[in-house]
Amino acid sequence: MKDFIKRIPGYLWSLIALIFGIIIGAGFGDSLAIVSSITHNVLKGFIKIVPVLIFIALCPAVNKLRSKGGSGKLAASVIGWYLLTSIFAGLIGLVFSSFLFNIEIATNNGSMTNEVYKMFTTLNGGSSSSSYPFLAILFAVFIGLLSSKITSLQRMLDLFDHWMDNSVPYISRVMPIVILFLGINLGVNTGASESMKYYFLMTGYTFILCAIWLIIYQLIVIKLFAKQSIRKVIREYFLPTAVFAAGTCSSLATLPLNLNNVKKYGVNPSIAGFVIPIGAVINLDSSALAYVAYAPFIMTIVFDIPITLTALFVAWPAIVLFTIAAPGLPAGMGTALWSSTLFASLLNLDEAQTTIFITTWIALSGGIPDMFRTATNCTCDGFTAIFFNEKFSNLEDS
Repeated sequence: MKDFIKRIPGYLWSLIALIFGIIIGAGFGDSLAIVSSITHNVLKGFIKIVPVLIFIALCPAVNKLRSKGGSGKLAASVIGWYLLTSIFAGLIGLVFSSFLFNIEIATNNGSMTNEVYKMFTTLNGGSSSSSYPFLAILFAVFIGLLSSKITSLQRMLDLFDHWMDNSVPYISRVMPIVILFLGINLGVNTGASESMKYYFLMTGYTFILCAIWLIIYQLIVIKLFAKQSIRKVIREYFLPTAVFAAGTCSSLATLPLNLNNVKKYGVNPSIAGFVIPIGAVINLDSSALAYVAYAPFIMTIVFDIPITLTALFVAWPAIVLFTIAAPGLPAGMGTALWSSTLFASLLNLDEAQTTIFITTWIALSGGIPDMFRTATNCTCDGFTAIFFNEKFSNLEDS
């Protein structure tokens, strides 16, 4: 029995915890109101340290990106490609969600310039700590770039990186418990039928977003650039890799199999050995796309609160940075938490609204949506390796 329990993947535990939490939260709403209140207050306190987590994770990520970018033509090309595709993926999410939810450029008939000014004024001098996530991003990028010139700073970033890497297993173990309490909170506040409706809507929405990105990537990268048969790539590489990646919900856990599958497809081991590991760390295209597109979904569908195109434009580059900084963390503790916190600050939500907003975002984006995002992220790394195998076809094996 113990062996059977150990074989149950983490994403399935999180999904079970979410559904169970929603059901008991809705069924025993009055009795569990105190649990919901405690969860609300704990999360409210935790939100206050999110900017610190952003800084600790983003600093070494920027530093690694800077150092790897200068290690040869292949390295520079791959790093540049991954950054470009992440930015473009975020733009696709922005454009798609803007049309789908009919988002206005600015509120109150104001211009986009006025909206940006008002938003940054709020971030700079708001009455709450709304500016901290944004400032943490700017400061982390600055320190990460500066670290190459200061040895003590480099050692500090190495310590941050070591701490983040070692915290991942512990965070993974407690995530189902966290999700359980988030589910209870969601069930108490919205009821089981509404909560599950939103969850399955989010699941379908994520599937559509990932499908759009996979179609674009295969048509442009596989067909146009690499000049490969899409059908062959899907049959020999995509399907076995995507199924495993969806089961693990982790780009890093999928890394050995992904590396093996692209080599079996015919990619030069020297190219595969660089492109796939780097991609597992910094290339989360579908996450960049999804987390930009999630904000309009959650704001308009779940909370019926308007969001402007300006807010999406401001958040877009920050979310790309988040996807680079948080690859090893479970979805709820990484990009989901940071993205939802950033949007809450950009929208100037009060403390109560912020806590409910973040709780809902984390709960709805985990489980099956995370499976879709991970499968897309991992297979796009393989598509990139196939493309660079054609681009650097004269590279010798090593």
